[in-house]
Amino acid sequence: MRWLFAGTVGAAAVGAFAALLPGEPEKAEAQCSVLSRHPCLPYNCGVYTRPGCLPWPPLPLNEVPVLRVKGHVGPSEPLDRDHPADRISEMGPILSTCLELPPADKVRTGMRVTLKFAFKRDGELIAPPRFTYTTHEAPPDVKAAYREAALDMLKRCTPLPITDALGRAIAGRPFVVPIIESRTEDKQSPSGEGKPQPSPTSPAPAQVGGVNPVERHP
Repeated sequence: MRWLFAGTVGAAAVGAFAALLPGEPEKAEAQCSVLSRHPCLPYNCGVYTRPGCLPWPPLPLNEVPVLRVKGHVGPSEPLDRDHPADRISEMGPILSTCLELPPADKVRTGMRVTLKFAFKRDGELIAPPRFTYTTHEAPPDVKAAYREAALDMLKRCTPLPITDALGRAIAGRPFVVPIIESRTEDKQSPSGEGKPQPSPTSPAPAQVGGVNPVERHP
């Protein structure tokens, strides 16, 4: 009886230990390279890439991509919808073509507004964008002009021309777009008063640009 009891206890212990072991090996999440010989996650799609690759490495859930844009003065050019974006780095230049900056009388050097929004698979916005930052010292009319320019940018660009693969990858993910004014503010009034005119022999005063504060996003 003793040997039967000991065998039963040993079999139970072995079974409990086996239950703790994983049934299948976990899927590899390493990045692919030229010398990779193990299962990995492709991060750079190309002509010879196998089906199923991603346009870029998946971002952590707590990391918000920042799209850099640069506006222009005057009407925007039509979007090239025949060549949709396939990478996140290509989304910022597309938005830049739709960003019409406020007129000269509303220019404020260093003015900054920041938008946060998310896209659907087809490039449309999931919900109205949210302003997360606006320069506090700016007058109300200047704030309204830059916010209107930011909203008009999205109206002109949406639906954003993106590929199906990029649309599936970014659907529901938030993006941050900071718009920073880099033009020089004209302090002179229309009549020429309020600003001393340099004499023919004296050099013109130098202009000092503003410094933009660093903005952090969760």
